[in-house]
Amino acid sequence: MTPLRQRVIDEIRLRGYSPRTEESYINALAQLANYYDKSPDLINKEELEAYFRYVNLTQHLSRATIAVKLNAVNFLYKYVLQRSFSIDIVLPKKAHTIPILLTRDEVHRLFLNTVSAQQKVMLCICYGCGLRISELLNLRVVDIEFSQDCLWVRAGKGNKDRRVILPRSAARRLNAYIAGFSLGSILFCTNWDKEKAIDAKTFSRGLKRAVTRAEITKNVSAHSLRHAYATHQIEAGMPLHQLQKQLGHTSIRTTERYLHWLPEMAHSSHDLMAAWEED
Repeated sequence: MTPLRQRVIDEIRLRGYSPRTEESYINALAQLANYYDKSPDLINKEELEAYFRYVNLTQHLSRATIAVKLNAVNFLYKYVLQRSFSIDIVLPKKAHTIPILLTRDEVHRLFLNTVSAQQKVMLCICYGCGLRISELLNLRVVDIEFSQDCLWVRAGKGNKDRRVILPRSAARRLNAYIAGFSLGSILFCTNWDKEKAIDAKTFSRGLKRAVTRAEITKNVSAHSLRHAYATHQIEAGMPLHQLQKQLGHTSIRTTERYLHWLPEMAHSSHDLMAAWEED
């Protein structure tokens, strides 16, 4: 590890940024260094501008991905190098697309066509609680509070903890899973290491197989389950401010996007998996 890389890591941790942000910034700076084959602190303004034109026009990276790279460079200059930082770049226009929206029936079919018992429970928690895939995989056994019908998301997006409602149908499945599997501290661990969580690719592969067996033609990802949770809870009548807390959105405006997709609302929250009990 180079001294500069260590300084960046130290400054990130000093400011309490999340491990995911640390990984993103370090990777972004490493890619910049590899592109010019020299340390990022030796790259000048013109080279930076040329690099960001390259990732935009040649690599066709998304606005969000380019913004992460720009934030990483800004962090390096501001907090590590303590230099002024100003470059002229143009970010791609932000896309306003509607994500893949699964129906309740389609989510149920995914569940029925998931073979692995562990994957079934993971699907229930991801969909039933509206978690991001990283939040799902970071769950520990101690994060589950069955007596309170909730679970704790630790160091979620923005390095924030939050308390999430655990539907009783999901709680029953999760309780049976914990009782029937030999677990360490990690809730969804690998078969060979009880202290190591399975990776996102493993879950995604299982989900893709279930999509195929369920004959669903939509391009489904793990994040589609989170979108499904949000849209189905709005349909069921969950108040927007409660949904915001459940999803861990900093701004209510982020949550309000779902209103444009599902304008019809009622006034109560529902257990989205209550009808699955006999499956």
